[in-house]
Amino acid sequence: MPDERTELAVEAAARAFHENAREKRQFQWEQSSEEWRRDIRAFVRPMVEVALLASDAFLATAIPKI
Repeated sequence: MPDERTELAVEAAARAFHENAREKRQFQWEQSSEEWRRDIRAFVRPMVEVALLASDAFLATAIPKI
């Protein structure tokens, strides 16, 4: 089951991807259809999940254990 951190990161990544890739006359994220937003979320999810895993692994090795 996805956790809240992953869901928030997926939503942020999907919105950023949409806003940076859209043409000037295309709908903004808020005006886009739910189907479109769902598809963009599905597209970015694997990248976000891997990025979070890599970040967690890096932090686990970078933070000294007491």
